[in-house]
Amino acid sequence: MKKTRIVIVEASIEKVPKKIMKHPAIQKDAKRRGRDPNKILLYLPIHYTALIKHKIPVTKRGRPDILHRILINILDHPLNKKGGLEIYFHTINDEIYWVNPEMRPPIHYYGFEGLMIQLLENGRVPPEGNLILIKRIDTKLDELMRENNRKVYALKKEGVKLTRQNLEKIYGETLVIGGFHKGEYRKDIMKLFDETISLYNETLKASTATCIALTMLYQMKNV
Repeated sequence: MKKTRIVIVEASIEKVPKKIMKHPAIQKDAKRRGRDPNKILLYLPIHYTALIKHKIPVTKRGRPDILHRILINILDHPLNKKGGLEIYFHTINDEIYWVNPEMRPPIHYYGFEGLMIQLLENGRVPPEGNLILIKRIDTKLDELMRENNRKVYALKKEGVKLTRQNLEKIYGETLVIGGFHKGEYRKDIMKLFDETISLYNETLKASTATCIALTMLYQMKNV
């Protein structure tokens, strides 16, 4: 069975920038959680004032919770449990990671944050041992998406309406999901798409759109 390759792009997984580490918002957040400021992820809802104070652009930054929710939906989905998916994510810093489809991510955000800090520091989770849950891979995004002559489809509100009739062509190819809370895909990434697919006539949360798309694929194949 040819597996559908899921690629989450432009996920905002990054540590708090050194430039804002001494800002009160960062210090307070770190102290409240008993962590070193260098051991927390940039999180826009809490760290927004620090970013604005230092005139750091906030577009597509500081929302690791979006990737967290998407991964929970993917990894817990029957299509994945039946062996139908390959899972990867790409970050705003152009790093690419493979996700073990048997991984069960922490439900609590702070547990997920701890894994991401490990990942950024060591390139894999856990740092040692034979079992790997997530690891950084050395490849280019276009090569990952098009490996073995795969077609590339991306979820986008303005895309072609997804129906059961045109769903067949997506199965076993690459399905791209935006890992950001607002805005468009980067232009260089959009150039990689063969077609954009719309699930609904209004904007959906990325995790919701992911669940809908995977459920439709699962029902079609009933793997």
